[in-house]
Amino acid sequence: MTKGFLKGLETLVEKKIAPMTKSAKAFAVQAGLLALAMVLFLGCVPKGKGYRVKHPKLGWEGIYDVAVLSFDGPYGENLRRRVYDRLADVQYFNPKDTSQIPSLAHVSHDKVGNPSLFEALEALGAHAVITGLVTVHVRDDHGVDQVEVKEGTGYTKKEKDASGRWVDVEIKRTVIRTVPYVMREARLESAYKVFDVVRHVVIAAGKVTETDCDKFGGDREHASPGRRLRDQPTSSGTAEQLSARAATKLVAKLSRMKLGSILKLDPGGPPLVKRGVALARDGDWEQAMDIWEQVIRDKPDEAAAFYNLGVAREGLGNMENLKTARDLYEKAASHGANRLYTDGILRVDRVIRDSRTR
Repeated sequence: MTKGFLKGLETLVEKKIAPMTKSAKAFAVQAGLLALAMVLFLGCVPKGKGYRVKHPKLGWEGIYDVAVLSFDGPYGENLRRRVYDRLADVQYFNPKDTSQIPSLAHVSHDKVGNPSLFEALEALGAHAVITGLVTVHVRDDHGVDQVEVKEGTGYTKKEKDASGRWVDVEIKRTVIRTVPYVMREARLESAYKVFDVVRHVVIAAGKVTETDCDKFGGDREHASPGRRLRDQPTSSGTAEQLSARAATKLVAKLSRMKLGSILKLDPGGPPLVKRGVALARDGDWEQAMDIWEQVIRDKPDEAAAFYNLGVAREGLGNMENLKTARDLYEKAASHGANRLYTDGILRVDRVIRDSRTR
């Protein structure tokens, strides 16, 4: 819509209302143009599409029992099993295995919201389910390196050993050898979805990616520590390694999502602390932690940075990180008086105590 066209419309409206008073005329012009703009906007909406206001972001309150459905893809079972194991380590989740339930064992990740599955999901007693789609690409590039190596000559010489005794030592020489190598590049990518069984809505969706690039043989064959050619894992072995790392990353993300929707971060202190809080709220916890750790290095008595690091550790949910979180909360409390800090200590103590009575 050009400015000239709109100007023409404005002139037309003014002619129609010329007999009106000046104030009434101004009001009529504005009202007419507003109504016309609404008509033009609605006329630009593509036919056949429905538009509605999005619901506000749904929280994780009440999400505890999580059913782990299948992950599609050739290596999906690797990741599904790893995700189940990692969830079992997190004190804020109780995973439920669905691999032995026929109606749920092979649910496609894009069919998790199918109403026909609701009955089976509700019977399972889960608050939510997680599933996904896994793709893995492994590529090997072969080549050779010219490597300097030491080899024996068959001749010996006298040298003193560590205890000072004279012993025969073989004389070695340096030679150049052609040593084959394999450069392996691997990438695992998994789209995931968490579906709330009670409200029948998706509460989290996203993607985790793990990559690896390693060289076996060549100049790594005799290095210390080295990667000999025979140490190269199979493609499925590499997929297993990437699955383990991806599962750890995924469960950490979900656990922090849950705890982040319940706990409050402390934005006090220097601007860098606030910057870390903003990053954490956007889901970038790793960079937020780097910032808070830098704040502590620069200012070892910054209570807010200690507390926020504690929340980040608590969000991982396993016992080791819970204990680390408690230590960080104690350090925060020793440098500042804030109810958040003492509540953190009491909360973690309760979680650790409850985990021992399970």
